[in-house]
Amino acid sequence: MDAVKQANLLLSFLLELVLLFLVGCCGFQAGETLVLKYVFAFFLPTVIIVLWGIWAAPKSKRRLKNPVRTIFKLTLFFVGALLVYLFGNQIWAIVFAAIVVLNAGLALLFGQDY
Repeated sequence: MDAVKQANLLLSFLLELVLLFLVGCCGFQAGETLVLKYVFAFFLPTVIIVLWGIWAAPKSKRRLKNPVRTIFKLTLFFVGALLVYLFGNQIWAIVFAAIVVLNAGLALLFGQDY
């Protein structure tokens, strides 16, 4: 069971990285010119990193308490899934959201911090 718990923690981290990648791709698609494409591709993940760092990072002085932190994280994940969905990648959005729900559910089951 310990291996499953560790795998779930790894999955949490990988989902955070995938969120940044997906949001960056959506930002790139949103730009009309090449410069705007790169600005949005950089800016959108940066906003998520800053928000996550302020309110969800383990060592943040302003870290939200649970269950508010869990709601905050899930909101960021589902905003990312919604962006992917709106930019025409419905299957990827649904798969991503389903994996996020599975990961959060397992974290809750195992008593892990989410």
